[in-house]
Parts: sequence; structure tokens; C-alpha cells
Amino acid sequence: GLAGAGIAQALVARGWRVTVIDAGRAQDAPAHAGHAAAALTPVVARDDNARARLSRAGSQRALARWQGLPAGAAPRVCGTVQLERDEGRAAALAGTLETLAFPEYWVRQVDRDEASALAGLPLARGGVYFGQGMLLRPNLLIETLLAADGVTILPGKVAKVDRAGPGWRVCDQAGVELARADTVILANAFGARAVLAESGLLDLLPRVAQMHALAGEVTLVPAQALGGGPRCIVGGEGYLLPEVAAACVVGSTYVHGAEQARIGAEGQRVTLDKAAGLLGGSFPDFDSLEPGSLPGWAGWRAVLPGRLPAVGEVPQAPGLWLAVGYASRGLSWSALMGDLIAARLNGEPQPLETDLAQLIAPR
Repeated sequence: GLAGAGIAQALVARGWRVTVIDAGRAQDAPAHAGHAAAALTPVVARDDNARARLSRAGSQRALARWQGLPAGAAPRVCGTVQLERDEGRAAALAGTLETLAFPEYWVRQVDRDEASALAGLPLARGGVYFGQGMLLRPNLLIETLLAADGVTILPGKVAKVDRAGPGWRVCDQAGVELARADTVILANAFGARAVLAESGLLDLLPRVAQMHALAGEVTLVPAQALGGGPRCIVGGEGYLLPEVAAACVVGSTYVHGAEQARIGAEGQRVTLDKAAGLLGGSFPDFDSLEPGSLPGWAGWRAVLPGRLPAVGEVPQAPGLWLAVGYASRGLSWSALMGDLIAARLNGEPQPLETDLAQLIAPR
């Protein structure tokens, strides 16, 4: 997925040879296959908290690492209009932006008219505009990163890791060794919890033990139903993305306790309602869309308490690393966390402030 691909890119750029053991490919279902488009938008918070700082650093790192990729995999810097819920929140946001004093080219407040002009569609409210908001195609991005020289892809599902001299054996459910290396990085989202438990290591990580999986889906809407779609990303309570291959992605759902991640009429009703709530005008072709009749994509988010990831070396297990719990910010943190791990393994200065690195350390 996005976590593993970001780490692989960062390591091979430094001359490492990387074997990616991919459970999705073992089932002929690569991560994000069919996920047509997704947005990378930073977060602002009045107290400039850890999540906001990480998202800001992550968006800058993603642009730097991915802007030179081939067309399709590279980010489309189209900007993001993030709508506020009401006038009270808009007033509070104005104070936040004044306090933080970010440059206006990066983020600025916009009223409803300017927001609509930026999007090229009538929108329901104003909010903020992130000039570097990015549209990405996750499936093409992952395939491109994993196609780099130095990366070997091995289909298989890891069930357990065992010490093997100075390094680690990686085994499947039957105990068959899939790979052996001095450095092993678990970047398999919620699946890491089961691997750590089977390996007798989960008790070392009480926060990681609380990780849970959250299902979600997005819907593909014909771009013509929205007059060709917005020119920029439109976010708020849900999101609406610019056209990709004659369709606009709208999202998304958050389903607790789901047995499987799937697309269906109930989820599409939610995503279409969220998109409608962002719009400030009537689109008859959009309003007539029938939930359950549209294509889409469904997947999982791995969520940790505080919605911050767990990235770093596992305590008391030298050579075993974690990069999990990216929640809804896989794109925001993929390149940054890849460079964080690679910098530590290479003895470089880390690309993240010490307090942030300590907050996301596995524990």
C-alpha cells in the first residue's frame, strides 16, 4: 500500500535493495486497485498541533518526492477549497490563520464567491484555499514507486516474524519462510497487529494493540453530471474531486465494525449526500443518480488512538520497524515516513522535529 511504497522509494533512493512482501498481490488484489483518485490536503489547527504539523510536513515531502514521477503517478497540483460548516467556524478560522501567519500562497481564507470561482462550480459556503492541494491516483502512484530499480515484489502474506541471528525470518501462516533480512519493516496497516501478536511482540506496544480497522468507500460520478466537475478539490463534510477518466470521485464513508469493505447502495447514498452538501446549486443529472448503480472503490483505514501513526523501531526488537496507523492520511504521510525510516537507517539527520518523532514512535 501507500506506507510500504513510500518506504521502498526512500530506501532504494539511498541504494538499498528492498523486498516487498505483498499480501494483496498474493490474492490478485493489489492495494488501491480501482481507487481512481484521492486528495492530499494539509490540515490547519489553531494550536498547530502534532497532526497539523505532520500533515504540513507530509504534503511538502510528498510534492518533493513525487512531482518528478511519470504522468498519471505524479501529483496534480490543483488546489483545495476546504469549506467551513458555518459562519461561526469561519470566524474562528480567520483568527487561526491570522495567528499562524502562513503565507497566503499556501493557505488563505475565501468567501463563498471566491470558493465557487476557484472550483468553477457553485459551492455552498466559503472556507480556506490550499494552493498546493494535490490530486493523486493511488493505484498508479503505488505501481510506479514499486517499479523502481532495487525493489523486488514477492506475493505472500506474512503471519509471523522470528529472530534469526542478527536479523529476522519472515514466515507465512504455515511457518514457511518467505524472506530473511537484518531489517524488516511492517507496513501492513491493521495486519501488523496480528503479526506482532503471533510473534509475541504486541505486549510491548499497548498503543498499537488498540489499533482498529475502519472501512470506507468512495463513489465514481460521471463528470458530465456535474458540468465536467470541479477545477480543484472541494472538501468539507465529505469531498468532491476533479475529473479523472471522465469521472469524479466523491467520498467517503466511515464504517465501524464492518466485516468487509465493500461498495453498495447505503454507502453511495452517504457519499452522494455529502457531495450534494458541498454544492451551492442544482445539478439535475447529479440529483437523479441512483445509489447502488455507480462504480466505486472500498478499502480499510488502520486507526490508532489520537489518529497519529506509529512509525519507528520496535522497542526491544532491534531491526524490526513499524509504519502503521496512517488512518485517512496515507498520501500525506507516505513519503515523509518513508524518508524518516530511511534517514534513521542511513544515519542521516531525521526530516522531522524530535518532539513529533517521539509522538509517533511505536509504543
